[in-house]
Amino acid sequence: MASAFSGNPIKVVVRFSVGGANPKAADNTKSQRNLSLEFDLPNGEVWQHGNISAPIFGSSTPQQLLGRLASLQPDPVTKAADPAKVKAFVDANPEVLLQGRHFASQPVPASYASVNYWGVHGFIFTNSKGKETAGKWVFEPVNDVKGLSDEEAKTKGPSFLFDDIRQRVQQGDASFNFNLELAQTGDVINKATVPLPDGRKKVSLGVLKVTSVSTDGGGECLNINFDPNRMPKGIKGTDDPMLTGRSTPYAVSLGRRLSEGSKQQ
Repeated sequence: MASAFSGNPIKVVVRFSVGGANPKAADNTKSQRNLSLEFDLPNGEVWQHGNISAPIFGSSTPQQLLGRLASLQPDPVTKAADPAKVKAFVDANPEVLLQGRHFASQPVPASYASVNYWGVHGFIFTNSKGKETAGKWVFEPVNDVKGLSDEEAKTKGPSFLFDDIRQRVQQGDASFNFNLELAQTGDVINKATVPLPDGRKKVSLGVLKVTSVSTDGGGECLNINFDPNRMPKGIKGTDDPMLTGRSTPYAVSLGRRLSEGSKQQ
């Protein structure tokens, strides 16, 4: 059984962010929010998460992700992506549009602390008796999900989420229920573009409470790569190719941060 579930308080390093490769991406858009975690467990064990504000990832394999990015590369002459290439790739890989449709259907989150964050991948938990349970986890705000109307979002500044989370933490209003959605026989748990069906039973794994915020961009989270393949004993991943494919690029990213300096400050 994982040491994370001993019942004792556990220190967790938390990083909130807006998804994508642009560090200056505006906060008041209908896009991805990230909740990255590192659990400091007993006996030197570490558990890292990369959770996002959608129940699915944008591709099912690393190869599909690279193909999607390649199709979106701007033409050197027109400075825009070739519509024919984009359409051809989407026609052959329609699932790459599912995540974008999810974000388009949701309001801009009112706060980092008022949106759900899914682990996306399937994991298998083994208890002290050796029984295995498979599922996908989700962090759900204790004080419910809250979004902004389109009009409200337009009035917000491009960096309002960071000011907001500081205030909410001071008020004790930044907590999440850590729930595991249990998979049933026949459910797909090794494909990141397929969520578990609605209505699956949830089991509470604990409560995540954010109790302090770094004073600047140099907090503890700065040079952590949050690789979801780092798990304690009692938890293992499935053969989801998007999960197993994360470690190498994450290591490259961390190496560049350490050698070149982090770009997020």
